[in-house]
Amino acid sequence: MYKNVIDIRREVSQEDLQVLMSMADKAFDNRAGKVENSSDSPYRLIYQGGEGEYGCLNLGMLSLCGVKGFTSRVQNWDWIDEDEPDESCDVLSELSIPVR
Repeated sequence: MYKNVIDIRREVSQEDLQVLMSMADKAFDNRAGKVENSSDSPYRLIYQGGEGEYGCLNLGMLSLCGVKGFTSRVQNWDWIDEDEPDESCDVLSELSIPVR
């Protein structure tokens, strides 16, 4: 099982939260498939799936990383690989590493 767990900052307004949720839903509905948010919390987005959704989850993650203003409103963002825990990472931390 693979998961993208995105925690939106609590100070984000309800209006902006709806926009961010729409952006995320659109990102995880891509050419590799569609994965829906399974979270019950409005400030936490969880997109998860198995091997069949791996490509969709990765494309969605990459798409959101390129959306201006998205990551600045995110508190935490984790990629979780339940089968290979060493492959899990903090997406925001990884994005902060400069490319040489």
